[in-house]
Amino acid sequence: MTMLLAALLVASNPAVAAQPQVQAQPAAPVAPPAAAPRKKERMICRDDPEFTGTRVVKQICKPKSEWDRTTAEGASN
Repeated sequence: MTMLLAALLVASNPAVAAQPQVQAQPAAPVAPPAAAPRKKERMICRDDPEFTGTRVVKQICKPKSEWDRTTAEGASN
């Protein structure tokens, strides 16, 4: 009787029972890398020409692209 119980326990154990073969699925397609993060633009500081009458100098700091835009707008006027 003990042998019968042991055989039933072994046969009913899912680890011992024949397991179906699982086929490996192909890896999901890799997404293209995101656009490279933009580099931080260099800041350029210049003296404010309208701030006169004192020895203290007021500076205006802007990114290079903004200075280029300001210069281009001033040249077009």
